[in-house]
Amino acid sequence: MAKIEIKINYVAEWTDKSARVLVLQTKDETMSFPVIIAESEAFSIVKELENLQLKRPQTHDLLYSIMRDFQINIDYVHIYNLVEGIFYTHLYCSNMTEEIKIEARISDAAILALKYKCPMYIEDFILEQVGVNADSSQEEDLDSADDLSRKSVKELEAILQEAIENENYEYASQIRDEINKKIKP
Repeated sequence: MAKIEIKINYVAEWTDKSARVLVLQTKDETMSFPVIIAESEAFSIVKELENLQLKRPQTHDLLYSIMRDFQINIDYVHIYNLVEGIFYTHLYCSNMTEEIKIEARISDAAILALKYKCPMYIEDFILEQVGVNADSSQEEDLDSADDLSRKSVKELEAILQEAIENENYEYASQIRDEINKKIKP
């Protein structure tokens, strides 16, 4: 087993708007994979990615402040297992005297990794199960991107559903954008 460094690529909306999709990718950008997350965690990730400052702290801001004040650092995040579609993740933390590992949801771990600017890793056997080759999906997306503008909203919705079923979330976001252009002139 080997750890592979990953990073956050983007957050997308699930088609029925009941959840969000966090798309992570390898640091070398050759593979990506989706993780379904809740709306509140998606907001926190986007807030960190876009460096937005709110008037009052959210839960992750509070946790970060407490950890920082007590000199607890997150050294790295490690996605160590995948069971029945659930990613199992550890935060590797340290303070002045000891190192500890804490179990976390992948969405919470991603938010804290952004706050601490620490690396994230995934086991290679997990990436083999869930990873999508970035080069092949980008080539397909580029070939078909020009054709999207010629499609009706109904056709686009069918293509969108297929892209989601195939876990091609980057292409799905392009289709969603095209649908939005047609619906909201």
